[in-house]
Amino acid sequence: MKSLQEMRLPGILAVGLVALAVGAAGAPSSAQTGDAQISGLTAAQKKAKAKAIKKCKKIKKASKRKTCIKKVNKKYDKLANGGGTIPKGETKTVGVVDDEFEPDDLTIKAGDEIDWVWSDQNANAHNVTLVSGPSSLTDVDKYNLSTPNSPSVQYTFKRQLTKTGDYEFICTLHSTVMDMKVKVTD
Repeated sequence: MKSLQEMRLPGILAVGLVALAVGAAGAPSSAQTGDAQISGLTAAQKKAKAKAIKKCKKIKKASKRKTCIKKVNKKYDKLANGGGTIPKGETKTVGVVDDEFEPDDLTIKAGDEIDWVWSDQNANAHNVTLVSGPSSLTDVDKYNLSTPNSPSVQYTFKRQLTKTGDYEFICTLHSTVMDMKVKVTD
């Protein structure tokens, strides 16, 4: 007679193999050849990476050429995956005042910062909450683009927007009147 463990082992192995196959199929491929993956970069970063790769390809010695390309790919993969820093651009100030953001429509460049400043004249508490943004935002990005609390006065909330696209913010306490749209361009 087979033990309980012996009877379950084929099922456990099958589940493990399916999980392994699904995980491998869904994993992003970072081991690409040549120019590697450049999605997640701004247009300027893509152009800089292409220029750096082109420079590497001019190196005559194969081992040095390969090392150069690998170094460029590593640098720009890090940027594309949020591990690098994008130089700070301009800072745009947005007033958080009773029942509105001032301005409530803003166009900025990737790398610019928004500094939300609560008015000292506020009678009500307010917050800044991301409602929607570019599909390239991670869950951590989304979390970091919302205030952790809802003060009424003497508070600032500054965030750098590095990913291009359309963002929508609201004050969840006054969502019918306090909304803000931000367009981030290259």
